[in-house]
Amino acid sequence: MFKKILLVEDIDTISHGIAVKMKQEVGVVDIIIAQYCDNAYLKFIKAEKDQEPFDLLITDLSFKKDYRESTISSGEQLIKKLRDQNYNIPIIVYSIEERPSVIKKLMNWYGVSAYVFKGRNSVKSMINALKATKKKERFISAELSATLRKKEIFTLEEFDTILLLQLSKGNTQEEISVILKEKSISPSSLSSIEKRLNRLKEELKAKTTIQLVANAKDLGLI
Repeated sequence: MFKKILLVEDIDTISHGIAVKMKQEVGVVDIIIAQYCDNAYLKFIKAEKDQEPFDLLITDLSFKKDYRESTISSGEQLIKKLRDQNYNIPIIVYSIEERPSVIKKLMNWYGVSAYVFKGRNSVKSMINALKATKKKERFISAELSATLRKKEIFTLEEFDTILLLQLSKGNTQEEISVILKEKSISPSSLSSIEKRLNRLKEELKAKTTIQLVANAKDLGLI
């Protein structure tokens, strides 16, 4: 089983409860808890530099804001930052988030090993997720399986997300084209951008660009 786990959860009763169960059920000894994503990232990097790396990350997705300023404000941002830096540590997400688009994005884009839904059976699911992840198998809580099988769920490609994020910043298609060219992102032509946005409007049932961005945010796609 895993020897050293980084657990990122801002509610101490939940984090300590998970830690106790993991020690009791699967014999994990070294569990480091972080209540903030920034702090978790620093702990992770320090462990790497000290050549005492974590071999599993468990993180929530949402963290309640308080007086502290943060540069990494969500579990997804933490995961993305680690993946962008080519850290391939196994990751288990433990969250109340149940939108299929969000779960598929985490599993398909960032290679999350398991997704545990915070619910009545979450402790049992977490233990099963640990066992599956150790075997390099994927795991998703049973409560979410039926929802994820729905064919109508639309999964964004990375290019789609880039377009939607730029639109959410107020950039026009012409400005987005320039930005893409500057960053050497292809395709970058106006015609390609227009075609892709028209498809996104159709998929997300939006008539205008403003409605498109709003629908994407509601679905957790950006």
